[in-house]
Amino acid sequence: MPKKDYLQGAVSHFKHQEVKIIEVEEWGLIGEDAICVKPFTLLEKSELFKDNNDLTVLIDIIVKKAETKDGEKMFDLESKIKMKKFVDPDIIGRVASLIMGNQSSTSDLKKN
Repeated sequence: MPKKDYLQGAVSHFKHQEVKIIEVEEWGLIGEDAICVKPFTLLEKSELFKDNNDLTVLIDIIVKKAETKDGEKMFDLESKIKMKKFVDPDIIGRVASLIMGNQSSTSDLKKN
């Protein structure tokens, strides 16, 4: 009798999670230009938080996970430098929180 794969259900569940759509009106990322985010793997989360004890981790989250609807990365390392210097940190915090799943609705982005 073959051994039962108890992990298969967990793997299947993760594989079928939906892509999260995040609109950031302040950045002009709405509709077709909205950020698309696939769920984090544990490995991705551990890479982000390893040796990261400051607020730049919020930018790292956005750069690592923000994609177009076609799956292309929206931001790169150059974007990271510009975000540190020229982008509203409150909005960076909101977007990173939404990507991480710490807020229940993307409608919170439109409040400010």
